[in-house]
Amino acid sequence: MREFFACVIFAGFFSAAYGYGEHIKTLEASFTQHTKSQDSVLVYSGKLYIKAPTKAKWVYEAPTKKELYVDGDKATIYEPFLDQASVGKTKIDFLEILRKAKKQHDDTYSTDFDGTRYVLTLANNIPSKLTFTDEFDNAVEITLHNVYINRTISDDVFVFVPPAGTDIIRQY
Repeated sequence: MREFFACVIFAGFFSAAYGYGEHIKTLEASFTQHTKSQDSVLVYSGKLYIKAPTKAKWVYEAPTKKELYVDGDKATIYEPFLDQASVGKTKIDFLEILRKAKKQHDDTYSTDFDGTRYVLTLANNIPSKLTFTDEFDNAVEITLHNVYINRTISDDVFVFVPPAGTDIIRQY
């Protein structure tokens, strides 16, 4: 579930990082996520799509497939190997996240949300890395690659269409 919050926070940071500069409407990138616990490091990879103000989609391709969708206050997590999708509401306030994000001396942006500090790093004014420690004390680092800004992304990308046979779990 922390991946979901990272997705939403990343979307909020994306807007905050550029809120005082050029106007960014979309972001598309490949990502690699390292989640380091006391005993191991899990590595995930996939694609990320963000569209201002509140749409986001993460497609986890490895080690297992998973899709995370955010559209306003609606969140969907689809796990194909379980033939299951969880649909619920997110309580995250994008405006609060944007107001809290502050530029640091080292040119990163950081904010505290729900008891966690998130730090976004830019490279050449392009989001490149998000780091935080999750509720289980795992250190999480999400690195972006092949970042495209302001490419046209259809709203259809952010709509989950369940495959036949998918169990839908509503968590309202």
